[in-house]
Amino acid sequence: MRFACTLCGDCCRASPVSLLPHEDVILREIAERLEIPYKSYNGYVMYDRVSGYNLAFSYVMDLIDGKCPFLAGNLCRIQNLYKPLICRSFPYIPRQVRYNIDSYNRVVYATVEYGLSLMCPVIKKDKTELERLGELNPGILSEYMPQEYEAAGEMERIRSLLLALLSTLWRLGVVELETGRPGAPVYNLYLFLAKHYPDLPHILKIDHVMKRLTEVLEYE
Repeated sequence: MRFACTLCGDCCRASPVSLLPHEDVILREIAERLEIPYKSYNGYVMYDRVSGYNLAFSYVMDLIDGKCPFLAGNLCRIQNLYKPLICRSFPYIPRQVRYNIDSYNRVVYATVEYGLSLMCPVIKKDKTELERLGELNPGILSEYMPQEYEAAGEMERIRSLLLALLSTLWRLGVVELETGRPGAPVYNLYLFLAKHYPDLPHILKIDHVMKRLTEVLEYE
């Protein structure tokens, strides 16, 4: 048994899309250059007393007219440019993300709980069999949906990387972190980190995405 997307498009219409901070930067640039409406707002923040900013650890992309702004028919218009990690991992998605502050050791880390979304008709159909197989093989998901499982792993590797880089700045005294402060201006965590780590766009392959976008626009 292997998961296969039916291209129903339900997941692109059901709810706003959770993004890592660098993904909001990517999608905003793609939308602007392709002249596609785009709305997003920050999710979880931590306050940095040094800069005076709330650093945004996540973003949420709003639906427009009841669907993802990048949806065309039932297909993703930016599939070959950049598809958000949560879209790539769907229907295996974070059910809960908790960001934790260890002030003594000056470390920020996340604990994430994943699960299968019953919003997906394929999961609804396979649910009983998956539960039966899961009792025999706890690693069944990596076999049932290897690409989606890998995308979830990539999402968490990048989340952990961003938090590790921020924690390093904290230990160096570059930032002083605490829980989010209401009313403080918001700064995208990725953009904040990129000022201190110039190679970050390359590490996250953002330069590759932008190069590809330029090529697509030139071809058109």
